[in-house]
Amino acid sequence: MSTIEQAQISTELARLGLRAGHHVLIHSSLSSLGRVAGGAPAVVQALLDVVGDEGTVLAPTLTGNEHIGPNTHLVFDTADSPCWTGRMAETLRTWPQAVRSLHPTHSVTAVGAAATRLTEGHEDCVTPCGPGSPYARLAADPDGMILLLGCDHESNTTLHHVEELAGAAYHLQPVPVRAEIRHLGRTELRDYWLHRYGTRRDFGRLEPLLMQRRFQSIGLVGAATARLVPAGPLVSLGVEVLRASPDFFVASESP
Repeated sequence: MSTIEQAQISTELARLGLRAGHHVLIHSSLSSLGRVAGGAPAVVQALLDVVGDEGTVLAPTLTGNEHIGPNTHLVFDTADSPCWTGRMAETLRTWPQAVRSLHPTHSVTAVGAAATRLTEGHEDCVTPCGPGSPYARLAADPDGMILLLGCDHESNTTLHHVEELAGAAYHLQPVPVRAEIRHLGRTELRDYWLHRYGTRRDFGRLEPLLMQRRFQSIGLVGAATARLVPAGPLVSLGVEVLRASPDFFVASESP
């Protein structure tokens, strides 16, 4: 297996459609790229090189799980709560000048020009991915993009934003959960309506529609299949679909 260099990754991301000034939310599988010289830091740097000084690289640095509920003692510390969303996301979380939003289950970490603007105020959101969240702010930005690098829409957290905007009945727990937020030596208790686990999704059902409308680009980055889609059109289309068919994303084998 040949080794993929950082410069090659930058070139192939640009060929996919990523450009200077984009604010790109990444979901990724590092191993899918093949052998990368420099590992995850090289991929992050390649992304930063492509979006340039005016752009931003973001990743969901998720910490929630199916065991969290109203009787849970939920603690989120921006510095000491590692994410489970992969090596790329964890690398970005610990990157110099990284900014992490303050949400106890669905935080986003960002590096770049719009890092603060896109992440601030997440702690004030009642739901994880709803209005005012980084997912919403990215979708409202004309330069907001979503990159699926070696994964597909099953990993696309922004589709939970779509579910929240559309009011999907299966999506949220019916009562709030109290969370302890720790940041820069401060501790605050807040109540949140969090995700309800158990309903299996089939987010891939949206992909044919994205392709029909020419919203999505697909190409190779290293050995990985990569998908690039503007966040705003994806959200608008997803909400339109869910309002027409509220269970569109529910997998047929769901209990």
